[in-house]
Amino acid sequence: MPRFAACALTVVLTAASALAPACNSTPAVDPAEQAAQMKKDLANAAARVNDEKWEEAQNLLKRVLEVEPSNPEAQALLAKVRLYGDKDPAKAIELIDKAIAAKGDVADYHATRAAALEKSDKDADAAASWGKAAQLDPDNGNYGLHQGQALRRAKQFEQAEAVFREVIKNDEAVKFVYSELGDVLREQGKLDEALTTYAKAMIKYQGDKTAHAGAAQVYEAKGETQKAIDEWSTYIRMDCCSDFSNNVAKKRIAELQQGRAG
Repeated sequence: MPRFAACALTVVLTAASALAPACNSTPAVDPAEQAAQMKKDLANAAARVNDEKWEEAQNLLKRVLEVEPSNPEAQALLAKVRLYGDKDPAKAIELIDKAIAAKGDVADYHATRAAALEKSDKDADAAASWGKAAQLDPDNGNYGLHQGQALRRAKQFEQAEAVFREVIKNDEAVKFVYSELGDVLREQGKLDEALTTYAKAMIKYQGDKTAHAGAAQVYEAKGETQKAIDEWSTYIRMDCCSDFSNNVAKKRIAELQQGRAG
């Protein structure tokens, strides 16, 4: 081979070898761009969860978790997808526990855990998680409301009463808190105090039909049949056709009228 041809070939091969690594290598990821994209994906996923677009939310969260498998915000949002979209509270608890382990000072994470525990019929445990959420975000009276409701279902009436009173002290505008307090007072046999509380509920929230149902049950316990019938009738006027109206309120009126006639 002529000398000048050999030299030319050497130059070509050298240039090719210099270019080869650049052609075969993966482009470098800009950390700032990646972080910005993850933030955008998380925001969009949260919006999809709020709109109950579970599959779209899951796809966005999957992309985040591929980059950062232990991201607590992504795990918490995916827990909501599992809880409300898939109806899988056990999986939701598994995910939200990971989020809490990584970042335990977010009230919403504990609220998600509480909701999942309720779906698992673990009301006492749910009450504890609602309480933690309320502790972290004391301005959100709904956390306390849910805590009291969970305590009531767990038949821890005194604790529920204390929680509802605390909610009223901090924010009595929380809807239905007076009727909920009336219910736990009635459960404890504090009938006159329950009636007073139901009356406050009726004034605060004129659409609160549950206060009338609670008052009806108090009047039944006190043996005041006509007042009980009046309250049940008010409930039915406010909610004519629900299962509770048909299966409880209307039946109670019929039974009370029959008992009075007999």
